[in-house]
Order: sequence, then structure tokens, then C-alpha cells
Amino acid sequence: MAELEPDDRLILWMRALEDYARDWDATFNNRPGYFTQEYWYLFVGCMIADWQGRPLTVSAACQCMKSGSNRTREERIKKAVDDGYLVKERAGDDARAAIVRPSAELQAIMRAHFSRTLAEARQALDYRNAQ
Repeated sequence: MAELEPDDRLILWMRALEDYARDWDATFNNRPGYFTQEYWYLFVGCMIADWQGRPLTVSAACQCMKSGSNRTREERIKKAVDDGYLVKERAGDDARAAIVRPSAELQAIMRAHFSRTLAEARQALDYRNAQ
């Protein structure tokens, strides 16, 4: 079993995670419709898949999300498309299959979000400087 961290280190990490969540909210202009849990898995999954050259089908994007019925998940994708965060396209020759990709806007704000929060996490984890 892993050794438990001292409280002071856990407090630093907890603050970093709270800052991460607040930064996520700010990234989406504190719009209550883009809660972390509901959209984080979708947006991150779509971005990673697209950056690796294998954009997700709508079905696979729905499976990325951890909560909601299939209808709710599809409505989230539609909302993200309508708001300009995701782009829905037809896949290849199969007119029935559709893929979703992150828009240029989503990629820009998510890159900025992850850059900021990675720097904050690095700082929180640099215990020598935090004391």
C-alpha cells in the first residue's frame, strides 16, 4: 500500500485541484451548462482522439461520458456543436456515420486551460518551494 502523504502536502494538492476546477469554470465563462463532470470527459476524449488522428464517432463520444442516458449524452454533443466547441462531420463514404472533432475555439481554450493548470499543479507538487 502506498504511503499516505502528510496533510500539508495534501492541502497543497487539494488547492491545486480546486484551482483546476475553478479554471475550468472560467474557461467556459462560468456558464452553468458546462459542468466539469458532464463535459470534461467528452471534450478531453474528443481532443485526444482527434490529435491522434482517430476522431471519435458520435457513439464513441457518447461512451466517453460517465453520466446520463444516451439521449442526454447526444444532447450534450448537440449543445457543444451548437455552441461552437465541437464540429460534427460525416465520416467517409458511410453517410450514416458521423464523427465529432474539437473546434479551433475549443482547442485554443483547452490548450490554455491545460497549460495554466499544469503549471499550477507543478507548482503545488514542488513541495520544496511551497514550504
